[in-house]
Amino acid sequence: MPPHEKSFVPPGGGARKFVIGSREEYIYRIPPLNFMATTREALVSSISYGQVEGASGGKLRIGYHVGCAVTIGAGTLGATPDIIIGQLPSVNPNPVATLTLAPGEVGEVEIAEKDMIPGKLIQLSFRDFHIKVNACTGPVTLRQYSYVDYKSPEVDDSGAVFGDPTWL
Repeated sequence: MPPHEKSFVPPGGGARKFVIGSREEYIYRIPPLNFMATTREALVSSISYGQVEGASGGKLRIGYHVGCAVTIGAGTLGATPDIIIGQLPSVNPNPVATLTLAPGEVGEVEIAEKDMIPGKLIQLSFRDFHIKVNACTGPVTLRQYSYVDYKSPEVDDSGAVFGDPTWL
């Protein structure tokens, strides 16, 4: 996936600024261990980095947003009887199966966070982090995020970069 980087100047400007970026993102889609069509799995790897200037510090946070289009809820299996009363009374069981489908959700999978040191380039890398999504009958989308939380005596600020959304 392509690299992403942004620079920010907190309110008040001056010598204060911060940078956030990510690079070398790889997504390896793997077959689900349970062999279910409603399960998706991947191993993800990336490097995220940040630098704060003129701050007391900050925090670098990385992870993934995971979106599922349609989720499968609880279902029931049973029978409803048809009772016929007459000269020859009878009972006919009719099998019934129900399945609950619901609009999908977007969740957040936090991978790591690290305190930042002013003036130093801070990096977080992860390799082959396992992501799995269960009970999703529609498409699954992944998008990497990297956040910097900037802290100074005068200003608290934050900024982010996001990877390109991709299917799982």
